[in-house]
Amino acid sequence: MGEADKAYERSLSFLERRDRTEREMHGKLIGAGFSEDAVSETLERLKENGLVNDESYAERYLQALMAKGRGRLMIAREMRRKGLEEELVRNTIEDGLSAEDEFDMAKDAARRCLKGMNEEKDIRKKTAKVSRRLASLGFTWDVIGSAIRAVRIEEEDDVS
Repeated sequence: MGEADKAYERSLSFLERRDRTEREMHGKLIGAGFSEDAVSETLERLKENGLVNDESYAERYLQALMAKGRGRLMIAREMRRKGLEEELVRNTIEDGLSAEDEFDMAKDAARRCLKGMNEEKDIRKKTAKVSRRLASLGFTWDVIGSAIRAVRIEEEDDVS
C-alpha cells in the first residue's frame, strides 16, 4: 500500500469522527506525517468521492450556527477559522441567512437575556448588558439596536 493509500485510509478515520473542510483535512494529514504529494492526491480523491466538499460543509455549518442563535459576524469568523475561502463564506451567508432571520434570532437572544435581569431597574444598564451579549453572539450593531428596540416595544405593549 502506497503513502497516498495510507493517507486516504487515515483521512477516512478522521471523517468518521466529524465532517472537515479541505483545509482541516490537509492539516490533519500533514500533522500525521504524510507528504504534501500524498495529501494532495488524497484530497483530490476525497473530493471526487464527495467526502470533502467545502460548499456543502459551509451550508451545514451555517445552519448549525444559526440554530445556536449566532449572528453573521460570528458565523463568518467561525467559517474562516475552519479554513473556508472568503468568497464561499460571504456567498453562503448571503444566500442562507436573511436579514429577517438574523433580526429574529437577535430578538430571541435579547428576550432571553432580559429575562435574567428582572432585578435591574436601570434601563441603560440593561440595554448595555443586552447589547454586549448580542455582540458576543456575532450580531452587528444595527441588528442589535433594532432587536432591542423591538423587544422594548413588545415589553411596553405587555405592560399596557
